[in-house]
Amino acid sequence: MGMLERIKKKQLDGFREFVMNLETTSLASRGQIFTSGVLEDPMYMSWVMKNIRTFDDFMKLPGDEIEKVLTSQENILNVFVRALEGERESISPVLEGTIPKLYSRIKDEWEYVKDVSPDMRISARSHIMKVARKLQMSESIHGFRWQLPPMDVFYPRTFKDGLTEICFDSGVMAAKGMMEKNHRVGPWVHYYDNGRILAQGDYLHGLKEGDWTFFYSSGKLRAKGRYFADLRNGLWQEWDREGVPSEVEYKEGVRI
Repeated sequence: MGMLERIKKKQLDGFREFVMNLETTSLASRGQIFTSGVLEDPMYMSWVMKNIRTFDDFMKLPGDEIEKVLTSQENILNVFVRALEGERESISPVLEGTIPKLYSRIKDEWEYVKDVSPDMRISARSHIMKVARKLQMSESIHGFRWQLPPMDVFYPRTFKDGLTEICFDSGVMAAKGMMEKNHRVGPWVHYYDNGRILAQGDYLHGLKEGDWTFFYSSGKLRAKGRYFADLRNGLWQEWDREGVPSEVEYKEGVRI
């Protein structure tokens, strides 16, 4: 059973939970989950991406809603200050204008918070997002409104045998290849919603098999290696966004 198949069984509750988990996942892990999800069901993932919100989105909320979040828990201002590490000079005028009632307390917190590591900053931002989503779910704030998919997105799709084209919700092609007994077979090409290739490789009875190549949305090479029964196996070549190469060993889908 695929990752999304399990989530889709919970329908709207599973959809919301999946979106909120992605929002607080590291960018690297989010990218891997996004790639797996788009290969499995690009239409579902197009709705997921419509709903993803970031800490930057939180900072664009109306001042009264930001204030509700920052007064909802004890010591949350300390967390908020950690989330703003490295932006004090640029963000201070914004905060003074947006949440003036809390600004003096935030300045006080800045005097005490020192040596915030990048991981601490990321963790703090995740915490703020979780609190904001919790208040949004209880309708205490309204800035993160859901764009929920139609119910048919949660149910399995049936495809005819032969050449098949799968599209994003926008209508842009997401994947192209052969179907046999409702399973992907042979070579397939998957695309980003900007038209560039996301991945290409072979399927056997609906599972990724053999050599696969992945690309960044910019078109740059991302990874090359082999799959066995839908799991990465053996030595993979990987490149970061700047094109720096590395080699990673996988066994049954796990890095070793």
